[in-house]
Amino acid sequence: MNKKIRLSGSPLRRATRFASLPLGALALSTVLLAGCGNGGKDQAAASQSTPAAQQQSPPMPTPAATRPADGSGTVLAGVAFTPPAGWQDLGPSNMRAAQYRRAAVGGDNAGAEVNVFYFGPASGGGVDANLQRWINQMVMPDGGDPSAAAKHTTFTADGMAGHVVTLEGTYKSGGPMMGGTPTLLEGYRLVGVVLEGPEGSLFFKLTGPVASAKAMEAELMAVMQGARKAG
Repeated sequence: MNKKIRLSGSPLRRATRFASLPLGALALSTVLLAGCGNGGKDQAAASQSTPAAQQQSPPMPTPAATRPADGSGTVLAGVAFTPPAGWQDLGPSNMRAAQYRRAAVGGDNAGAEVNVFYFGPASGGGVDANLQRWINQMVMPDGGDPSAAAKHTTFTADGMAGHVVTLEGTYKSGGPMMGGTPTLLEGYRLVGVVLEGPEGSLFFKLTGPVASAKAMEAELMAVMQGARKAG
């Protein structure tokens, strides 16, 4: 009895299949076989050749405010300022380069605090964008537009331009940027200061119950007026 010869896996049968393919399909098959034959080394080499600019870099750490060797004042991003003795220095945390707290006054159930931010020479979103972002964190008691209720002033310290916004209402503390939903704090005052320093803008954000915030605000503005270029 003659045995039938099966060619499905033989070189002859494979050659017959390739011979019957159109030229375009044959070329594509050849490329695919070549890629499989080197264990994906071509793909690995391609991934390694990805420009560094397209690779995601870790975020730069926020620089912390430092104290000069003589212990006088604080220096951050080329700006020297002196927090009052009555402010509790909480040190840096997350995006905050410095944090200060003042005790409550006038029967307030909480004190006020100033948080300082610095995002580099060309970062931070600009003066107007930050002032508006702070304004949007307040809700007016009558449901009005916080932008219309906000008060804007300016000042100059050692040749550095300063921009101030003040607003009272319900403060939306926390929120998506802090990894959660905002906590609504009624009867709060917000004071935002942007100081255009020699190494980029510094952002000072004061929040607290109205009486305590006003007490700390007076001290903050004295600190800002006395700010100097370091060095």
